[in-house]
Amino acid sequence: MDFLLDVLSDSRQVSSRKMFGEYCLYYAGRPVGLVCDEQLFLKTSPEVLRLVKDPSYGAPFPGARPHLLVGPDDWDDRTLLNRLVRAVFESLPPPKTAATAQKTPSAKTAKAAKAGTGATAKGVTRIADLPNLGPKSQAMLATAGISTLAQLRKLGAVAAYVQVRSQSPRASLNLLWALEGALSDTPWQVVAREHRTSLLLALEQHGAAAKAAKAGQRSTP
Repeated sequence: MDFLLDVLSDSRQVSSRKMFGEYCLYYAGRPVGLVCDEQLFLKTSPEVLRLVKDPSYGAPFPGARPHLLVGPDDWDDRTLLNRLVRAVFESLPPPKTAATAQKTPSAKTAKAAKAGTGATAKGVTRIADLPNLGPKSQAMLATAGISTLAQLRKLGAVAAYVQVRSQSPRASLNLLWALEGALSDTPWQVVAREHRTSLLLALEQHGAAAKAAKAGQRSTP
């Protein structure tokens, strides 16, 4: 990572953060790729691919969408690598905060509600009636003090997962996928495949915010 960050130092806006044993690469504070198993995986777009003659693709983790794969042998090309990360950054959609993502219903959920289908339209009022959440998940939520659907919706998937982990440290990330899927009426497998990175980043941000708040409380006389 030190070598890669040195190569990308020409951009002056590149940074990294260790995340679940691997690394997330940022440009101007926004995620542009992942470094897993000593390989660089960049988000793809037509603008990015135009810069590469013979692109190779790979998945940073099982089930992930294909990324542009840049092996260590190509990390010496400073000019190309800096152009690639800038191109990825410029092709990203407008930023969306974690709080907004949790409170704003997905397009699929909104469409389902409008059409009279989906969990919300069916008048679901209990956690037990949500998809993805079996008896074990419901028991962990109850242990963490989350016993109503209103509480779960207010917290959102990430905050609810953190609250569960505080009481049940062995709760796996599958619960996070299941919670997000339950609230958005999406199969947890789809969440794990398509929204994994954004949820992990939101989880990291939640942890960082909690640490900052705790540090502020300690410094207050």
